[in-house]
Amino acid sequence: MTSLRARSALAALVVVLLLGLAACSGSEAPQGDPPSTAPVSDPQPSPQDGPRDGGVLDVAVAATPTSWAPAGPRWNAAELQAARGVYDRLMVRDVDDVPVVDLATEVVPDDDYTVWQISLRPGITFHDGTPVDAAAVAANLESQRVGSGAALLEPVGSVFAADELTVYVSMTTPWSTFPQVLTTQVGYIAAPSVVDGSAVGPIGSGPFAHAETTLDGVTHLTRNEAYWKDGLPHLDGVRLVPIDEAADRVDAALEGTVDLAVVDEPRQLSRIEALDDRDGVSIVEDRNGERPKLVIALETGRAPFDHINARRALAFATDRDELLDAVFDGQGTIARGPLSDTSPLFSDHTPPAQNIDRAREESTRYTEETGERIRFEVLVPPDPTITHVASMWRVQLAEAGIEVQLVPVEWAAIRAATLAGQYQAALQLGFSEPHPDLYEPLFRGIPAEQPVVNTNITRYVNPVVTEAFADARDTGDVARQVDDYRIVQEQLFVDQPYLFLVQLRSLGLASSTLRGLESWLPGSGSSDLADEAGTVSLTGVWFAG
Repeated sequence: MTSLRARSALAALVVVLLLGLAACSGSEAPQGDPPSTAPVSDPQPSPQDGPRDGGVLDVAVAATPTSWAPAGPRWNAAELQAARGVYDRLMVRDVDDVPVVDLATEVVPDDDYTVWQISLRPGITFHDGTPVDAAAVAANLESQRVGSGAALLEPVGSVFAADELTVYVSMTTPWSTFPQVLTTQVGYIAAPSVVDGSAVGPIGSGPFAHAETTLDGVTHLTRNEAYWKDGLPHLDGVRLVPIDEAADRVDAALEGTVDLAVVDEPRQLSRIEALDDRDGVSIVEDRNGERPKLVIALETGRAPFDHINARRALAFATDRDELLDAVFDGQGTIARGPLSDTSPLFSDHTPPAQNIDRAREESTRYTEETGERIRFEVLVPPDPTITHVASMWRVQLAEAGIEVQLVPVEWAAIRAATLAGQYQAALQLGFSEPHPDLYEPLFRGIPAEQPVVNTNITRYVNPVVTEAFADARDTGDVARQVDDYRIVQEQLFVDQPYLFLVQLRSLGLASSTLRGLESWLPGSGSSDLADEAGTVSLTGVWFAG
């Protein structure tokens, strides 16, 4: 059966460039008119017109990658793009958005999903010649348990290398959706010297090896001649060119000084769509993948948001359509929950339209219960678009008599404050994961036993949500999982620990000579999505002509 994602992509005539339980054997509509140019697509190769080897791909990125270790801080887009060249993953996502094996040959559970066996491909080596074996994979997963993957891997009790090519992962509770995690940063496998910190730079088993990062910040990747996938990669190398401003990245792509650039800044998106002359470049976009969503996190353990009336008052006072049109120039969609509308797991709960009378009614109820008006501070990161949203949102809330103070704060400080629960409200970008199970840490906990530092930044705990996530992990029945995730989305809509505002949009400008952008073949041999969070798979890209 053709997936919803695949059907939508065909209907929209767009390119899959930018980004279920599986047994996982080798055998997590937008507004505005679509671009008028035809999407990039590989021509059907003839014997004379197949993939060609050679050439160096220049990719514009927003910043020089600085975090390389998979178990280190969560990668930004530039770092993820670099990682996709240097590292391989245990599993990736296929065109139906289902985990399939890559470095692994099998990822299979026992009968109750408490022990998973990961079988590895033989004969694969890292760029430094060390083997990609069970000991290396176990070391990576153990490192993740105390690093960036700690929250996701909380159910893991132990990791054990049984022999050279077999790893067993034991769980403290059933976890049928464990393969979803292996498609994320947790599943990237680095050489042991990266894990123990002795390596100077990144060392993986991927299609390209890190050569150097020059003084101008350009990251140079060179072809891995010993890559384990036959005939790949096609390119001789890749250069990641840091260009801070979105407008300058667009200029570089239009002028041909880079071969690929991805932007999500609203004014630049409108500029790209309005271009009269697109000679030499093609617009590429995946309208069906998960994109970051602009949300407002509400600390439900602190006043005023420990009262549902205050959260509902904000929801009724917020005009998402105005934010989308005025701030984002219509570039994006209304966010209606943690999943995009195109996800097969999406449950339709339309956020309330602005209703000032209802907002005032909820605000009055709050005052009657507490003797206080609704007033609070919201942390605002240093991003011009988000700052504009915050300013307009404050005006919207003022119409309902709600007083909000904007507090400009750096990204790192917002993360620290939200993890520690030292805030009332915070504007954030998030909810871009492809599967609901990957959001479970955001809603985990026991109300009376919340730790000081907590991935559940809203401190929202509802037994209904907790039970639904647990039930989904306890079964291999996809229909039952879909019902569980519907319950989660319904409850979040009712309780509103987050206000979902806008799902961002991104576009890529690619040289018209680029091929192989849409998909690639993982180790399983199935077709895989090239897209992931505004980055591309570098493995199968090639230049025509």
